[in-house]
Amino acid sequence: MRELFDARAVLFQSEDEGESLCIECAATREGGLAVLQESDGPLTLWCFEESPHRIETEVAPEDMGALLVHFRADNAGMLPAMLRMRFTGHESGQRIRRMLRGLQVPYRVYENAPVR
Repeated sequence: MRELFDARAVLFQSEDEGESLCIECAATREGGLAVLQESDGPLTLWCFEESPHRIETEVAPEDMGALLVHFRADNAGMLPAMLRMRFTGHESGQRIRRMLRGLQVPYRVYENAPVR
């Protein structure tokens, strides 16, 4: 029997004039949540002094309780499809982090800082 929800979902994807942006979320094997935003192109290089530039947001399995309750989900594997229904567009990564702060769900962000 196929699973009702995929464990991964693309929230936003675009390519325009050599600049691309992809934001996706996935349930981790351990039961947490990861949101990955990757941009690539000349504007990304100008803004971040690297291309591609990645921003990873991660919620640890032990911190998933409030998020699962908020979405009335049984497990982390259900969340990517639910997040895709609520968060789309080029700001979806920022909006998910805002929601996590509002729910007081701890998360970590991994991003290379520009070296100037």
